[in-house]
Amino acid sequence: MVFDFGLLAEHAARRYRPAGRFTEGFVRGKLRHDPVYSHLISNPNWLPQSGLILDLGCGRGILLSLLSEVRKRALTALYDVRLCGLDLRTKDIAAARRALGDEAEIKLADVRSAALPAPGAVVLLDLLLYLRAEEQETLLKRIADSLPAGGTLVMREADAASGLSFRATRTAERLCALARGQFSQRYHYRSETEWRDLLEGLGFTVETAPMSKGTPFANVLFIAHL
Repeated sequence: MVFDFGLLAEHAARRYRPAGRFTEGFVRGKLRHDPVYSHLISNPNWLPQSGLILDLGCGRGILLSLLSEVRKRALTALYDVRLCGLDLRTKDIAAARRALGDEAEIKLADVRSAALPAPGAVVLLDLLLYLRAEEQETLLKRIADSLPAGGTLVMREADAASGLSFRATRTAERLCALARGQFSQRYHYRSETEWRDLLEGLGFTVETAPMSKGTPFANVLFIAHL
């Protein structure tokens, strides 16, 4: 798939203007500097040809906005794909709804307890670290049970075995939590090997790619197929 990601990202960022200049600028910065978005859009092998793409912990819906722009421009075969996002943060949900309108279903819900619709692909970007170990395992099992044969889980998490890069990741997460007023936020990290073992134990075939280019962090992208 050949396209100008910068132009696509700019169109996606402009969707957030009704939510305010700060939100628009935040989204633009994420799209420019976080490598996961360009990687996923440029490598469409994870995208289903039909059915539902479910983004759990979707936040402001940045990936969903990008996918909607891809669909609108017919850059890949997303014609029959539906988009849905779940998140607990009311302000982020409001921004996602303003950006996406009726192009995606955005739900205010706790991913730990919400019913999961039958998806073709599930996305978890930087979400599981906020859950306790047993909650991580329960959610991943629920996702595996909800996906069809051939379904895909796309997941990004930090590699707890990556030394100084992991320390930078952990420090950044703590600072962000403090900025949000979440002074008691706790995290549970795993190494890349531990994540892979957990996913393979649920029946997934797992591919990984480093996902921290241009940053000091220790993120890994997991593309897991049933």
